[in-house]
Amino acid sequence: MQSVHRDLSLLVVLFLLVHIVTSVLDPFAKLSVLDAVVPFIASYRPLWLGLGVVSIELLIAIIATSFVRHRLSWRTWRIVHLLAYISWPIAVIHGIGTGSDTKSAWALLLVTVCVAVVIGALVWRLTQIGPHFKALGWLGIAAGLTGTAALIAWMAIGPLQPGWAKAAGTPADLLAGSSTRATGSTPAPIHALTVGLNDAVRGSLAQSQTTVTATMVDTRDTTLSVVVLARADGSGQLSLSQAGTSLCNAPVSVGTSAITAQCGTVLVSLQLQSDGTAINGTMTTRRAAVTP
Repeated sequence: MQSVHRDLSLLVVLFLLVHIVTSVLDPFAKLSVLDAVVPFIASYRPLWLGLGVVSIELLIAIIATSFVRHRLSWRTWRIVHLLAYISWPIAVIHGIGTGSDTKSAWALLLVTVCVAVVIGALVWRLTQIGPHFKALGWLGIAAGLTGTAALIAWMAIGPLQPGWAKAAGTPADLLAGSSTRATGSTPAPIHALTVGLNDAVRGSLAQSQTTVTATMVDTRDTTLSVVVLARADGSGQLSLSQAGTSLCNAPVSVGTSAITAQCGTVLVSLQLQSDGTAINGTMTTRRAAVTP
């Protein structure tokens, strides 16, 4: 049984290594090696990704002490080994919080089966505990069942709700990229705006290491939202929406006096000023020049 336990543990480590390496190599989330070893510093969903790092490091502590078990007292080794009961639920929360497929039926089924099996094994294990520790065993069972109920409640109000990707800390450039892919590569024509607008806009500015995002509303029509995303490489994206409905996603051109983007046959121009956190300016629209 000890050999089976050890071999299964090594298999877990192998799967984790594959998971970590492919996550760093995958260009989507732009994770670095440092993000994989230092918790809560990543730009992509930092809290939920950081929990995964914490879970892995707890597992590393378990493995390391197992290799030097002959140099440790049984009590010390046992206490460290019990960290598995913390590492696993943290890993489950990490997977749900960062997973892009959390709402998928197969992902929900997988999580349900895994949690049910582990809680079932935990309950069985604690019911076999010695008579001197019965109270502790029942406390552990209650904690496991309460934790499962809390997990279900959190999923219902968090990861399973619309807008979780933004709330979880997905960078604005990835959200804008997803919106662009969803609407196609050709900018949608603008219908809610008319040629000849000269409206004041105001909002807030958010900055990261690689992007600057300006989120504004039209002061004349507050249902009209304007988001300008500027990347460190000089590229950018303009997103226009009205009452939550996407109207246009188009690349921007940054000039000496204005930011411009062409949405269908309408040319949108933004002249903006910022104090570092707040931003305001003017949005104008005119008919785009037609190339013969």
